[in-house]
Amino acid sequence: MIHIDIKIAVIGLNHGYKFANDILKMDGVSLVGVAGNDTLASMRAKKLQVPLFTDYKDLLEQCDMDGAIITLPNHLHAEAVQQCALKGIAALVEKPIAPTIEAGQAIIQYAQTADIPLLVGHHRRFSNKVNKIKEIITSGLLGDLVGVHMMFALAKDHAYFTEDWRITKGGGPLLINAAHDIDNIRYITGLTIDRVYAASRNQIRNNKVEDAASILLETKEGPTMTYFVSDGVPSPWSYELTAGENPKYPQNQSDCYFFFGTKGSIAFPSMQIHTYDEKQHGWDYPLHTKKIHVDDNDPMTAELHHFIDVIKNKAAPRVTGEDALETLKVVLAIKQAADEKEIVSIKK
Repeated sequence: MIHIDIKIAVIGLNHGYKFANDILKMDGVSLVGVAGNDTLASMRAKKLQVPLFTDYKDLLEQCDMDGAIITLPNHLHAEAVQQCALKGIAALVEKPIAPTIEAGQAIIQYAQTADIPLLVGHHRRFSNKVNKIKEIITSGLLGDLVGVHMMFALAKDHAYFTEDWRITKGGGPLLINAAHDIDNIRYITGLTIDRVYAASRNQIRNNKVEDAASILLETKEGPTMTYFVSDGVPSPWSYELTAGENPKYPQNQSDCYFFFGTKGSIAFPSMQIHTYDEKQHGWDYPLHTKKIHVDDNDPMTAELHHFIDVIKNKAAPRVTGEDALETLKVVLAIKQAADEKEIVSIKK
């Protein structure tokens, strides 16, 4: 007989459905209930064979639990964390932490006041590939980092845009998707992004939020970064379509991040490093290329295991509210720079 010592609820059954399925496969952990209020949520709750609550507050009120995973639209994060805090329940809240700095600060305050663990769902920090390239960058193998180029360029399906929150203020690929890449680059490099400039457009769908943006990021430490974002162009150059970590997406053998150093450069996720011999340095000589192998893993499952360890007081949250707020500040600065057509400095 399996002893159940951790009880978890999942609030929101889009992104949350993966967590719910993973919980059902774990020993010593139970899924006490899920929350969702549409036909898809009803279908998924039946497959999971767990109680469905159309109002997550009823779920929190009626079910005994140690932790809740919040995968609601961005603008609902603050209230959901507040409700967890009132019940003394540990919270894993999806990224971005919130759509505004004020809401993000409120979330942090709710958790601190109630003394509940708060983990923010930048799950790619649990990727073996991300952690390997972080190790390579920090090892000095590439010499001094000079620059980075990133791309999030793909075409989402038409049905994706039928949900209003994705095409109005608080949605859009900068908050929904670029938040991942910005967090990745902050985590991988350890650099402090302090000034940004961006040009965004909505010419593909003409919605109230951007569907493409070109971005320049400056860091306090010196290296510069460029970043192109679009969710409406057929392209393989994005983390989702290259990393091979989500079976929902067909994997392409391409790269989405490029790191340039004084001794060499590396592409991600192929992990191909390009260098010269010390005595044959420069474009007159052939580059030497080698590929570093990394074992695949499922970052979301790894994140869930980490959340359980956080609940058990075996680990401190790897992504704190304060850290996630710094990522949000960069993303919002990008949006501000695009709107105002000005360079924006990020306040600490």
